[in-house]
Amino acid sequence: MNDTEKLSRWQTRMAVGRMAYDAGYFTQAVRHFRLALELQESGELASALKARSLTGLAKSLAAIGKYAEAEPLILEALNIDKGSIDSIAERAEDYHQLSLLCWRSGRNAESLDFAQKAFELAKKAGRDTSDELTAKLLKHLAVLAEQSGNISETERYLDQAIEFITCSSQLGKNSMIYGDVLLVKVFFLAEQRRYEEAAELYPQAMQIVSMTRGLEHPRVEEAIKIFEDMENSAVGINAERAKKMETMRDVSHHGII
Repeated sequence: MNDTEKLSRWQTRMAVGRMAYDAGYFTQAVRHFRLALELQESGELASALKARSLTGLAKSLAAIGKYAEAEPLILEALNIDKGSIDSIAERAEDYHQLSLLCWRSGRNAESLDFAQKAFELAKKAGRDTSDELTAKLLKHLAVLAEQSGNISETERYLDQAIEFITCSSQLGKNSMIYGDVLLVKVFFLAEQRRYEEAAELYPQAMQIVSMTRGLEHPRVEEAIKIFEDMENSAVGINAERAKKMETMRDVSHHGII
């Protein structure tokens, strides 16, 4: 097999890995990203392709809770991307994934530092940065602000994310990230005891998340469990149930909340 064939196979493995990841089949995503990495390492393919393989593999491993295995892969990808002056957007994605991994493993201070680095790089990269990455970073910064008790900062990031997505030609109100951001806002409103606002926003948020991911996606299943009291109008939401939601959110490692 020559390098052209290897490149074609690498592209196929990466595409299938992304589809598996987006569909919530994280174990299958691990397999395809690992095969993509093996293809890159077995041929004379660009080192930038190795970085993309590593990032895909790392985030898939993190999605199934294998943080210790994922972290060195992200760091290796970051070191590769640091070697190219043109890889600013790629470095932003590396720092974003590193921030998510730290957050999921309870290292919030490190997570915030990496998220801020990612956000600055994303702005510096300009049009090379996807709108989806910018929106995800705004959402993640909102989550970190909420967990540190900075209420005004949390709402500012959430409102900024909603406005950004709404105005984006790449995203819009039917995008996956829009539903994710709305669910974060539902949780935030419930935690602030703004229960009527939370209950009003929840159906729209859940409809978008279910439509874009599918009801069997593990993140959607987690969201349904976390917000199950929202589904029952007779039960409603109060301080006790908001605390229950917070506890369930804290043991989730998928990152939708």
